[in-house]
Amino acid sequence: MTMPQHHPDDTLLIEYANGSLDEAKALLVATHLALCPPCRDAVAAGEAAAAALAFDDDAAADVGPVPDVAALPVESPPTVPKGATGVPEPLRRYLGRPVPELGWVPVLAGMKEYPLREFEGRGSVRLLAIEPGRRMPRHTHEGLELTLVLQGSFSDASGAYVRGDVATADASVDHQPQAGGGELCLCLAVEDAPLRLTGLTGAVLNAAAAVRKLVSR
Repeated sequence: MTMPQHHPDDTLLIEYANGSLDEAKALLVATHLALCPPCRDAVAAGEAAAAALAFDDDAAADVGPVPDVAALPVESPPTVPKGATGVPEPLRRYLGRPVPELGWVPVLAGMKEYPLREFEGRGSVRLLAIEPGRRMPRHTHEGLELTLVLQGSFSDASGAYVRGDVATADASVDHQPQAGGGELCLCLAVEDAPLRLTGLTGAVLNAAAAVRKLVSR
């Protein structure tokens, strides 16, 4: 299994380690940790530093800073239990059932989603299932989007992402991800603000929405 090459940024790891990260992002980071030993080590060091700081400022100085993820030694990734459908804990607990049995909702041709309802009103947390080779609509972001690959792969102008990788995008990113060939791309996506479609698809859908609004008056 390929070791993840794209990680949550250091700020997210530090906030996760000290318990200040919101639940949605914490779920994504925790699921990434199940697939990424270097990040687990970084978070463990951060938790140790926070604990030492809480009880003894001098001891905290001995612990040192949170290690640079890229500099940590690579270990063998954990195995996924048989029958787990490739989804590690803690995400598997949130889903409560195997991936094929979830209530998938068609979004576009070749793309389905499963929203995690417990996060309604707190942004968007959803599983995305994208058929091999399928391109998503070009879009940008009104806030932060974190995407964790659970199965298969996708790529965009920033690079290629495989199982365990986390892609980070914000308002500065306008992209059109494409699923890799040969295997369904399954991702966990956390967005704290809506996406905004751009390009031809966005123009068509925006025009259709404007027409529907006029007709409904």
